[in-house]
Amino acid sequence: MNNGFSKLIKYLAYKKIAISNPGAIIIAPFLHQLGIVEALQTYGPASYRSKEITNDIIVNVLRIIAGFPTINDFTLNSDRSVAIGAGLSINPKKSRFYDHFDDLRFEHLQKLRNDVSIRAKELDIIEGKEIAIDYHCNPSDSLFPIDKSLSKSPDKNGNMVYAHRPQIIWDSINNTIINIAYCEGISRATSALYKFCEENLFKVIDKDIIREIYTDSEYTGEKQLVYLIVRSFADVTMCLKQNKKMKKWRVETIKTGNWEVYDDKYRIVSKDFTLTVSGKPFRFVVKQDIETEEIRCFGSTHIDYSPKKILDAYHMRWPVETGIKELIIGYFLDKPTGTSPEKIETHYYCIMIAKLIIDYFISLLCEKKWKTVEDWKCVLSTIRTTVFSNQNCELTLNDDGDLLITYLDGDNWGIKNNLATLLKNLKKIGLNKVSWWGNKGVQVKIIDQFENLKKTSNHKG
Repeated sequence: MNNGFSKLIKYLAYKKIAISNPGAIIIAPFLHQLGIVEALQTYGPASYRSKEITNDIIVNVLRIIAGFPTINDFTLNSDRSVAIGAGLSINPKKSRFYDHFDDLRFEHLQKLRNDVSIRAKELDIIEGKEIAIDYHCNPSDSLFPIDKSLSKSPDKNGNMVYAHRPQIIWDSINNTIINIAYCEGISRATSALYKFCEENLFKVIDKDIIREIYTDSEYTGEKQLVYLIVRSFADVTMCLKQNKKMKKWRVETIKTGNWEVYDDKYRIVSKDFTLTVSGKPFRFVVKQDIETEEIRCFGSTHIDYSPKKILDAYHMRWPVETGIKELIIGYFLDKPTGTSPEKIETHYYCIMIAKLIIDYFISLLCEKKWKTVEDWKCVLSTIRTTVFSNQNCELTLNDDGDLLITYLDGDNWGIKNNLATLLKNLKKIGLNKVSWWGNKGVQVKIIDQFENLKKTSNHKG
C-alpha cells in the first residue's frame, strides 16, 4: 500500500474524518473486480509496474465517478474521498497526471482496453449479441492542433475541423460500452473500420455470438458492408449516406411506387438489390417525410423483413446515441486529459472503465427506483445525487478493519440500506475487498443526526 494511506488507516482506527463524495470509496471493491491493477502490471509501461499497487488510472476513474469534470476541478477540491478510494491519503497534484500519462502509448492502451472489455464480458456486464458502431466528433480547442498531431473530421454542420474522434462499439441490449478508441486520419470511417473492428470488436466478442450489427451513415461503402456481413456472419442494418450509388438505388426504389404509410408523418418504399462484390441480397428502404419531403435511406440484410420492421429494428441502434450523450454529460467525454492523441485515448480508457463499473454496480444493487417503465437503467448523475456525491458522511474503521462510511442524514428512499445489505453480502463471499487498501473492504451505516430534533418538534406540534 501507499505509505500515506497506511498511516491514514491507523488514524481512522480511533478518529473520524468528514467526507462528501463517498461513491469514490463505495465503488472501489467493484473497480477491483475489473482487474485494472493486474492489467497495468501486465500490459502497461514500466513506470506502472512499481511496488505501489495504486496508480493514476484508478484515481482518474474515481475522479470521473465522483463528478469532477477535469483534473483541475479535482485537485482544487478539498474533499479527500477520491484519494482515499484510490488508496492515497492526499489528492495528487495536477502535474502528476500529465507526467505519468505520457508513458502510456497506443499499444499499451489497446491491450488495456481489450482486457477490461473481456473482464466485463466475464462479469456479464456486456453480452455482444446486438451491437452498434458509431463515431463522435468533439472539435478540439487546442491552439496548436497540428503540433498535437490531431486530425480533422466533419462536425455536425459538415465543416472539417480538428477534433477528438472516439469510435465506439456499444452493446445495444445491455446498453453499455464494449470498446472505445481514438480515431486517427482524415477518413470519416471507411479506412478506419477494418482495423477498428479487428482490434476492438473481434478480439473481445466471438463472431459466433454476434447476431446483429447496427451502423450509421459513415459505413455506406459496399466493401465495408460486405466486410461486416462476412466477417461476423451477422445481419447488418444501417442508415445509408446518399452517395452516387445510393442515389441510383433511391431513384430505382422510388420508381416502384409501392409507398406505404409509416408512423403517420412518413411514407416508405423498398426494393431488393444484390451486392455486386458478394452477391448477397440487400433490402433498400426509402423513408420520406410527408410534409417536408426530406428523404433518408436505410438498408438491411433482413430481406425477410418488411420495410416497416426494418425501420423498427433500426431503433435498436438508438442506445448508442443516448449512450454517447450520457458519456458527454455524466462521464465528461468531451473534456479529455491533455490534447495529445494518446492522452485523449487514456481519457477514453478511464471513461470506459467508469461506465462498465457503474453498470456492474447497478446490476448487483438492482434498485427498482433507478429504473424506468421501459426498464432502462438510470444514469450516473442520478446515482451521484442519491448516494455518491455531495453527501454528509463520516469515515472511520469498523471492528473488522474495513472502511466504514456513515451517512448522517438518514435514508428517505431506502437505497442506502439496500446498499449496506449488498456490501455485507459481498463481504460474505469474498468480493468486498480492495487490493490497494491491503484487501480491506467497505461497509455502510445510516443514521439520522436530526432524528431526535424531529421527534421533539413533532411532540411539541
